[in-house]
Amino acid sequence: MERTFMAGAASGSIMPSPQVVDNSSDPQLGVRLDEVGSPLEVKVLALSLGGRSLILVALDTFTIQQSSADSLRGAVTAATGLARGNVLISCTHSHSTPSIESLDIPHPYLDQVMAATVDAAGRAWESRRPACFGHGLTNVVGASFNQRVHLPDGGVKFTRDYREGLASGRPIDPRLSVLRVDDHQGRTIAGWLRFAAHPACVIFDPPISAEYPGYLTSRLSETVAGGAPFLYSFGAAGDVNCVPMFGSESDARKLGLNLAAMAGPLFESIQTRPPRRLLAGSTILNLPLDPVPTVETLDREMELVDAFIVGLDKEPSAVWLLGSNACQKWTIERKKAWARPMGQWCRQTKKSIAEGRSFPTIWPIEITVVIIDDLGLLFCPGETLTQIGLDIAARSCLAETLVISHTNGWSGYLGTDEDRRRGGYETANWHRMFQPMKEIRPLSYALGAAEVMIQGSLGLIERLVEREP
Repeated sequence: MERTFMAGAASGSIMPSPQVVDNSSDPQLGVRLDEVGSPLEVKVLALSLGGRSLILVALDTFTIQQSSADSLRGAVTAATGLARGNVLISCTHSHSTPSIESLDIPHPYLDQVMAATVDAAGRAWESRRPACFGHGLTNVVGASFNQRVHLPDGGVKFTRDYREGLASGRPIDPRLSVLRVDDHQGRTIAGWLRFAAHPACVIFDPPISAEYPGYLTSRLSETVAGGAPFLYSFGAAGDVNCVPMFGSESDARKLGLNLAAMAGPLFESIQTRPPRRLLAGSTILNLPLDPVPTVETLDREMELVDAFIVGLDKEPSAVWLLGSNACQKWTIERKKAWARPMGQWCRQTKKSIAEGRSFPTIWPIEITVVIIDDLGLLFCPGETLTQIGLDIAARSCLAETLVISHTNGWSGYLGTDEDRRRGGYETANWHRMFQPMKEIRPLSYALGAAEVMIQGSLGLIERLVEREP
C-alpha cells in the first residue's frame, strides 16, 4: 500500500453574471452587482495517504442545500473516480454571495459552480505530489461576539451590537487554526484556515463579495503561500458574528486583512513533515425533532404575527415576536418582511396537517471526521452553536478537534438544551423562514439533539482511532 502522503490544490472563479443571480429566493437577503468586493472562488485540496483519498472543496458562497451538494459531489466523483463519501463540499457562509439554487428550480448558478468545481477538483487531483503537513493555532479576541444575550426571564435576545454581545460573557471560539501543506522542496501546495465567526459584516443589500474570508485568504495566498490556494472553513459559530455586524464592505476588508496579519506569521512558523496517518469516516446521526404544534397553537401564533404586522404602522418601535426580536433600527417594511415568513409557516403547516401529511420525528445528518496525525476535522451540514463545538473539542481524544459547519448541505442551527429552552431565532424560529415539508428541516430540534451530535461525533472519532491499522 502506498505510504507516501500526496497533495494537490487548485482554484477557479465562481463569479456569476447578472443573468444567473436570483435575489427573489430570499426576501431579506440579496446581492448587488453594481459593486464588487472580494471575488468569489472555489478552492480544492486533494489528499491521499495509505489508500485513503479525500477532496476538500471550499466554496465562497452562503450555503448549499443537500440535494445540490449531492449533485456536486456526484459530479466530482465522476471526474476523479473517488467515492462520494470522500468528497466534502464546504461553504464559507459569506453573506454577500448569491444563493446556490436547489435542483427543483432552474439552477444556472449551480451549473456554473459545478463546472468550475469539477475543473478545479480534476486539476487538484492530477497535480498531487509528495507532500508534508503541519498546523498551528493562535487565539483572536475582539473580532467576534456571541449574539445570543441571555435575559432574566429565561428568554434570549438577538443582539446586533457587538459591545452588548461582548459584555454578556457568552462563549466564542477564539481559535484561529491554520494548516499548511508543502511539497518536499518546501514550496506551498495549499493553505487552509478555520475561524468561528459569521462572515456577515454586510447583511442587507450588500455588494457581491466573498466577505472577510475572501480578503483574508487572498492576502495570505499573496504574502505567505507563494500564490497557492488558501481555503477557508466556517467553524462552530451559529451564534457568533464578526465585528462589526451590519457594517460596510470596507469593514469586511479591514477584518480580513487584520486576521491575515495574525495568520501570516503563524503560517510561516509552521514546520511541515510527512504525516503518519490520514483517517476518514462518515456516519448518519438522527437528531430528534419537536412535535408538530397543535392547530390551536398555530392559530394563536398566526394571530400574533398578523397583529404584529398591522401594529407596526401605529407602533413602529415594536421588535418582539414569538420569542425573537427584530432590529430596533429597521424600517417598518423591513420588520414586516422579517415577520411574514413566520405567519406563512404557520399557515402552511396547518394546511399540511389538514391534508394528513406526516411530519418527521428525526432529522438525519451526515457527519464526516478527517484525522491528520492528532488533528481532527469534524465536518457537519448545519450551524452548530459555539458551546457544542467547544464541548466536542474538550472531550475529544485528539490533541485538537475543529468543527467545520456548512458542509454537504444545510440543516440549520443546533444548540444545547439550554439554548433550545431559551428559544430565539436560531433554535425556535429559524425553520419558520422556509416552507415546511420541503428540503429544509420543518421543525425545531428537540431537547437531547445536541448530545446526540456530541456523542455521535466523539464516537466516530474514537472508532477511527481504534481501527487504525
